[in-house]
Amino acid sequence: MIILMSKIKLQDILKVELKVRKLTLNSLAKECSIPPSVLHGWLHGTLPSAKNLHHVKTLSEHLEISIDKLLFGGRASEQQKLILFQSTFTDGKAQYKVTVEKIN
Repeated sequence: MIILMSKIKLQDILKVELKVRKLTLNSLAKECSIPPSVLHGWLHGTLPSAKNLHHVKTLSEHLEISIDKLLFGGRASEQQKLILFQSTFTDGKAQYKVTVEKIN
C-alpha cells in the first residue's frame, strides 16, 4: 500500500471554473448557497476546514465535477490508497483530526 499526501489544488481549480463558466464569485455563491466568504477564502488559498468541508461536496455537485478533481485536479490513482488531506483543529477544549482519504 502506498500512502501519498497530495497538494490541494482547490484555489487553482476554482479560478479556472469561474473563468470558463464566466461566473463571479458572488454569483456562484448565490447559485450553490455557499457563503461568499467561504468561496473567497478558497479562491485566495485558504484550505477547506472541518467546519466548511460540506461546502466542498455542494460545490462539486453544483459544478458537476468530482470532489477528487475539485480538490486535487483528478490525478489520484485508483490503485493507491491516498491520504489526500489531514488536519487537526481545536474547538474549545476538544481537539479533532480530519483526514480525507480516497477509498475507491
